Amino acid sequence: MRYLILTRGAPGAGKSTFLREQGLVPFTLSPDDFRLRLGGIVMTAEGDLSISHAHEKQVWREVEEALDFKMGQGQLVVLDATFQRGRDFTLPLKCAERHRYEVLCVDFTGVPEELAHERNRRREAWKVVPDNVVVTAYERFAAHAIPKNITVWPHEAFDGSMLLDRLEPPVRDLSHYEAVVHIGDLQGCYAPVEELLADGFRDDRFYIFVGDLLDRGIQNGEVIRFAVEEILPRPNVAFIWGNHEQHIHRFAKNLQHRSSEFVHNTLPQIEAARFTRAQANALMDKAEDVIAYTFRGQKVLVTHDGIATVPERLAVLSSRTFWNGTGTYDHAVDRTFSDHPSAQDWLQVHGHRNSQELPIEAASRSYNLEGQVEFGGYLRVMTLEADGDGLGITTREIKNDVFRKGPPPGRTSDRTDRSEHGRLSLELLGKLEAHPLVRAKSFATRPHIRSLNFTSKAFYDGKWDQVNGMARGLFVADDRRIVARSYPKFFNLDERHETRMKGLRQNLKFPLTMWVKENGFLGVLGWDHHADDGRGELLFCSKSTPESEFAGWFREIFLDQAGEAGAARAAELVKNRNLSLIFEVNDPGRDPHMIAYERPHVVLLDAVLRQEDFRKLSYADMSQVAAAIGVAVKQRGPTFKQWSDFEGWTKATAAQGRYFQWRGTDIEGFVAEDAAGFLFKIKLDFYSFWKRMRSQRDRVRRAREKGQPLPEMLDQDGEALDFHHWLLARSDEDLVKDIITLREAFWRDTGRAVE
Repeated sequence: MRYLILTRGAPGAGKSTFLREQGLVPFTLSPDDFRLRLGGIVMTAEGDLSISHAHEKQVWREVEEALDFKMGQGQLVVLDATFQRGRDFTLPLKCAERHRYEVLCVDFTGVPEELAHERNRRREAWKVVPDNVVVTAYERFAAHAIPKNITVWPHEAFDGSMLLDRLEPPVRDLSHYEAVVHIGDLQGCYAPVEELLADGFRDDRFYIFVGDLLDRGIQNGEVIRFAVEEILPRPNVAFIWGNHEQHIHRFAKNLQHRSSEFVHNTLPQIEAARFTRAQANALMDKAEDVIAYTFRGQKVLVTHDGIATVPERLAVLSSRTFWNGTGTYDHAVDRTFSDHPSAQDWLQVHGHRNSQELPIEAASRSYNLEGQVEFGGYLRVMTLEADGDGLGITTREIKNDVFRKGPPPGRTSDRTDRSEHGRLSLELLGKLEAHPLVRAKSFATRPHIRSLNFTSKAFYDGKWDQVNGMARGLFVADDRRIVARSYPKFFNLDERHETRMKGLRQNLKFPLTMWVKENGFLGVLGWDHHADDGRGELLFCSKSTPESEFAGWFREIFLDQAGEAGAARAAELVKNRNLSLIFEVNDPGRDPHMIAYERPHVVLLDAVLRQEDFRKLSYADMSQVAAAIGVAVKQRGPTFKQWSDFEGWTKATAAQGRYFQWRGTDIEGFVAEDAAGFLFKIKLDFYSFWKRMRSQRDRVRRAREKGQPLPEMLDQDGEALDFHHWLLARSDEDLVKDIITLREAFWRDTGRAVE
């Protein structure tokens, strides 16, 4: 379902008008757009305005780069050019062959030459070309045919019809089969599929493998022979292109591999099984990005990773949408699909992700076939079959006992191999730079990097939108690569409408997980690809800069905790997997807050992909990253399956006030995360109380320094009043001490216990 559409015709033939009327502009690349961007509008020797053609080599380099990028994601692409000679088709055909695209050409050469001249003269002045350019185009059309491996559609064929309708994948009717069998990710595990198909394939059933045939398992050779000998030749067996099929595709096309897992684990196994590039090409030619079918009146959508709903047109979605799904890896895609109004007539079947460990029937209309088979879990199977006058659904899980015990050294189980650094789009970068509540900061030691952060006005006035909310610890290089990034802005319980209890009750997607909130400062670990003469190095950032003392403390504590070996593993992971690691840095000596810690240390909060859309690793994968580096990982708090449980817990903790502790320890609070990835903070009374007491200390100290009357204690809580009166009796030297030291002295002096 990957199409490259070419337009062939003279200037003035009506190509651009056709694309606009057909709704194809969002998918269109035009060399003229690149010419305008690079050379602009110029004046000819005769005084006419014209698009500059002074940079044609650069124009076509950028066209090829854009084609390669968009086709690498499986996007629908239209290339709007004249294509007058046979050699003009070389570039798009080369890209199409590399990315397995079908090439279509909408042919405007049937437009009368006189009409093209007339339309050309009516265009905007800078778009008008000399008459001889149109004449030459028609002469070349007559002399050069369109290559035979391109499907040609005369433009007249779309009079009153939509081209996109022709690209839409058909909803195939499988009703003549007795059943449709859906089989989950194999991941190089052959034992469970051998058990499933002990009696072979049945001709009266249709089989769909949901993708990821190979990789983390230890039976990749057996699986690939099975795929070549059994999946490939059978008309009643289909399989979905998953994200790991990219590695088979690159092997088939002899392209550079981007996955160390594939190179070091999978490739030796499939080469030992005598898997050839010809077989790989044949297999990948059979792979499908998405399968839509109907069975005895029931419509079913099958993708690798699951999507939020069934769109009006599947053809407009990129292949990557089906490989990697919609939302983050932890998003509750099954529930979203089942609840979406436009999907009510459909069932969905997918694999790839299941961080919540949901059953196969993950929601009322969505079936999840991800069962961790490669880690000794289960191969999941869902069968839709005729049951009398109706339909029946049966599910099965087959335990896999043949698997690798633990990941290879220094390797974790990130499910979406990402070796390319992400870039900010020009559109978003422009919005960030133009936003009045976003500030850019540059650095003397790293002039090629700048940070984009929301301003203090945004913080104090509470003015937030999607753009300045993203600008939080976002570090971008001159080439638009994201070198480090933190979380988007999220808010405290009751701070905004969406985090008040009423808003939460309406919008939370359960289960809701609490994570213990550390009480230090954020450290963000990224990768500076320009540093060390282009070899790159770890980038330690904090407080919107890599140059602050906080960034230096972060670096010092991290290296002390991880050691040389851990730092080397961190560099490998951050660089090769395109990660940004977010830490809480606790430094009780130089930066004490409200919560007491015995020693400096870092805690890994999340591993975030360095890309425009916020996506992070699952807790299990992130924990493996922490273990590989040798650092602590955030603690999981309570989990709530429904609203009443969460509401009851909040009331109970509020009733305990400052005396609530988590597992016998005072903490700042929790970060709450629902099944859709929505985050909000819950600050506990102990933390909030001592933060107020710190402010009272500051007021007393400032009044003394300025010779002003000492402030009264506004907080009428008994302990607050006691602390206030105790403060007033302290020396000036005592008042510069941190609040933890003062609190412990206050407790000792007043007979309260000090842990």
